[in-house]
Amino acid sequence: MKVRTAARVVLLNGSGEVFLLHARDLHDESRHWWLTCGGGAELGETPQQTAARELAEETGLVCEPDELLGPLATRRAVMEFTEKTLHQDEVYFGLVSEDEFDLADAVWTEVEKRSIVEGRWWSKDDILATDATVYPRSLPLLMDIVWSGRVPETPLELD
Repeated sequence: MKVRTAARVVLLNGSGEVFLLHARDLHDESRHWWLTCGGGAELGETPQQTAARELAEETGLVCEPDELLGPLATRRAVMEFTEKTLHQDEVYFGLVSEDEFDLADAVWTEVEKRSIVEGRWWSKDDILATDATVYPRSLPLLMDIVWSGRVPETPLELD
């Protein structure tokens, strides 16, 4: 089993809302979910570098790796996508930004162009009230941590 290394960003705006991408499975349109920006590491990248690069690619919002808060948490994700089982070790970082961005400026891969449906801001109450699938499940807790600006002494282990 090959495990992919990835980094994700809990991006908050000045109102404390989190930006999420709505994605769908390319082979089963009944499967869809919301998730934070992020993706797989490139050779030689640190998790912070991966997170900053992925944020820029997926939103057009540019930040330096050292501007990211964290690492906040880690998660071993096992997911079904495009008829494959993917195993991914994720590291979560945070960023509060009032900078506006336009997804038209994003540089998505061909798979992202076909699988990402939309992006939007969610309040914590929206996330707690939704029936939609949102990853990670502990996102409201991570939102609180990012908003507080306090990094845990050791990264939380998410399920």
